[in-house]
Amino acid sequence: MFLCVCVPLAAVALTACSRDPTPPAEAPRAVKLEAVGSSAGTDDRLVAQVRQEQRAELGFEGGGRIASVAVDVGDSVRQGQILARLDPEPNRLRAEQAEANVRIAAADLQQQQTQLAQQQAMFEDGAASATTLTAAKTAFASAQARVRSAQSDLALARRGLRQAELRAPFDGSVVARLQQPDANVAAGQPVLQLEGRGRAQVTVALPSALAATLHPGQAATAYRAGAPEQALPLRLRSVSDRLDGGATVQALFESAADPAAGLRSGENLLLALPHAETQPLSVPLSALVPSMGNGKPMVFVYQDSNASVRRRQIVTGNAEGDRVQVRQGLRAGERIVAAGAAFLSDGQTVVPFHPATRLTGTASP
Repeated sequence: MFLCVCVPLAAVALTACSRDPTPPAEAPRAVKLEAVGSSAGTDDRLVAQVRQEQRAELGFEGGGRIASVAVDVGDSVRQGQILARLDPEPNRLRAEQAEANVRIAAADLQQQQTQLAQQQAMFEDGAASATTLTAAKTAFASAQARVRSAQSDLALARRGLRQAELRAPFDGSVVARLQQPDANVAAGQPVLQLEGRGRAQVTVALPSALAATLHPGQAATAYRAGAPEQALPLRLRSVSDRLDGGATVQALFESAADPAAGLRSGENLLLALPHAETQPLSVPLSALVPSMGNGKPMVFVYQDSNASVRRRQIVTGNAEGDRVQVRQGLRAGERIVAAGAAFLSDGQTVVPFHPATRLTGTASP
């Protein structure tokens, strides 16, 4: 009787063991993807600034006390108009002193010339030595040099009188008044800033790799932040050869917009550059993983067909900041894993990572 009961219980126990649940499959890893050659990581909309082609920062050639400033910010000016004056008395006194020095030097020259003529006659009569005649010639030459020096001083003093007035170099308007009357200024210290009424220019700092793809005459488009529907045509004038901050290059665009567009100096614009097919592709440095075989860089390329990633070897170029150029191995538009590639394996199933933000309202999977 006991044996009959134990056999069914053993069978039930074996059946229960065979029904234990299998471990759940590992969830696909979420990865951040980036489209190669897209604007992810580098924005084609760059902040540019408007300026006038004619602009000047005016200061007096010599220092002194400002006697008057005849214009203020926003005033229109005409070429040649007097804008400010220094106290004229110091320059006037220097000019008078220089004139007196010229007269003194001229009188001395006349005296030395008379003495030279006397010594020459005495030498010819045998009453004076050659040494005395040579000394007279030297004194006469020195007197001539002093006259020339005094005349130069007089010319500089008269120039100081003229340069004690600031005049407008072109038609335009005052954009800044940096000094007030009765202030003492040094030579060359800025007093006023002027801008002309010519064609507006647009300056922008470009990444060096992008600047290398541009050429003078190339068209571009700018937009105001408050009026994105109004396109403002531009044309590239020149690109600087100097690197600013080791990474950017200054480019200068000329406005081809209608004057009615009213571009104002100092205004910020959003500059849109045309996509250049020759622009090198680039990927973030965080996307690179070393090859186990030869140590060459590789990336994980996302496969839309089965939501997996495949390892692919690439040929890289120059690195700039946190990105590196790709010379071979990728095509524009392919999506690669931009971060977290070191934790992936070839053929692994992944899901694109979508961060939750207030703008998208989506949550990460």
